[in-house]
Amino acid sequence: MPASPENSETVVDTSLYLHAELLPNIRHITLYISLPANLSSQNTQPLITLSESRQAVSVSLPKPFNHVTDTIKLPARVNEASRRILATNRQGAATTADNGLRTGRREFSFRMQIDDSDDLLPRQDALIDDFVPWTAADMSPSTRLRCRACENVVLDTPRCADIQSEGSGPEGWTWKDLPSGNWAEMMDFWHCHKPDPPEGHGHGEDPNAQTKGYGAANQVMATAGTVLVDVATFLVSEVDCRGLKKVQPSPEETAQKKEISLNCAKCNATIGIEDAVAQGWRLFKTSLSANISLPSSTWETHPIETIVAAQLLELIERESARRFVIHCGRPYGLLLWVFNPDFRYSSSSAEHNVSSQRAMKVLFQEVGDVDSILNPGQGSSLSLEEVRVPESVYEAVERDLKARNEMLPASAREFREWRVGALHRFESE
Repeated sequence: MPASPENSETVVDTSLYLHAELLPNIRHITLYISLPANLSSQNTQPLITLSESRQAVSVSLPKPFNHVTDTIKLPARVNEASRRILATNRQGAATTADNGLRTGRREFSFRMQIDDSDDLLPRQDALIDDFVPWTAADMSPSTRLRCRACENVVLDTPRCADIQSEGSGPEGWTWKDLPSGNWAEMMDFWHCHKPDPPEGHGHGEDPNAQTKGYGAANQVMATAGTVLVDVATFLVSEVDCRGLKKVQPSPEETAQKKEISLNCAKCNATIGIEDAVAQGWRLFKTSLSANISLPSSTWETHPIETIVAAQLLELIERESARRFVIHCGRPYGLLLWVFNPDFRYSSSSAEHNVSSQRAMKVLFQEVGDVDSILNPGQGSSLSLEEVRVPESVYEAVERDLKARNEMLPASAREFREWRVGALHRFESE
């Protein structure tokens, strides 16, 4: 990051910016180094050095700007030949204009090969990894949930535990992970040799579809004392919740079949929706913080973008979709193309972190008419999945994408008609 000038000779823009991306499929790291174009008029060339461990790159400027230096940790260790590549820093120099700025930036880009012996290189089975925050395995019988905004507890001691007879089972919540969204249909396909129906049922509905659990009509139902967990929500029984109020949709929203909203009784933040089919309430993970286990007093939250990224990854895995329309029920929205579901990057921007960040690279566009994209008049060859989120979540995703776009080097911020951004992925410790 830029340092303060020490004398009048250095009263010029000397800001450095470093950005590195790991491309695991081709086993390369692309490194961008950006500095003000006005330094080229003074014939200033950066000094680029690779650390002894080959896991970090340092950049400094010669006199009279030798007080300017920055270091970035690479997402993976590179091979020894990368030292020679970085030494040819005059190659790859380019002057590009920053978006919205009159002053240009001079960029250097390098592609370095990853060391074959690097055991820390992430696995390539990106979608098989755990990418969902707060699964049933993460929770305990004493887990509590509260409003993320005002700390109003909405899920405390299960009421059904008070009426249990002694010895009937452990008191506390039972947490269960829900299967994939299309589990019932897939079970129906997989059972190529289904059990024969009992005699006398003829060719009507197969009763085994209910008893064996593979029928599409076999619905998941909310049960008191049990919390069912999916990628983005907790499905709970109404009797288990407190501190929430139902908000009926307006007449216009009712015409669009909008669900009944569940708002915090204290701050009126949207916490979830009523699920009439499952006869329960769905609480949004994006609106909650959790106290995992007593007697700990620690409450944890997950960034909104990691929960939305998990939703997208689940749809990629389940539907093989890569393009999505994210909206909050308004006419406008975001058209997303998940270009790379799993990559790592390091940056010396304001979000600078010593460790590399795990994210999904996303190309995005703002759209003014969501309905025309989801329901084209003459059909469309573009396969799209709809992702509807609360308004606060939509605003957070839009804000994060735009911030990551500005974080990128100027030459990497656009791809044709798309803007380039990133959403951080959840990564278990």
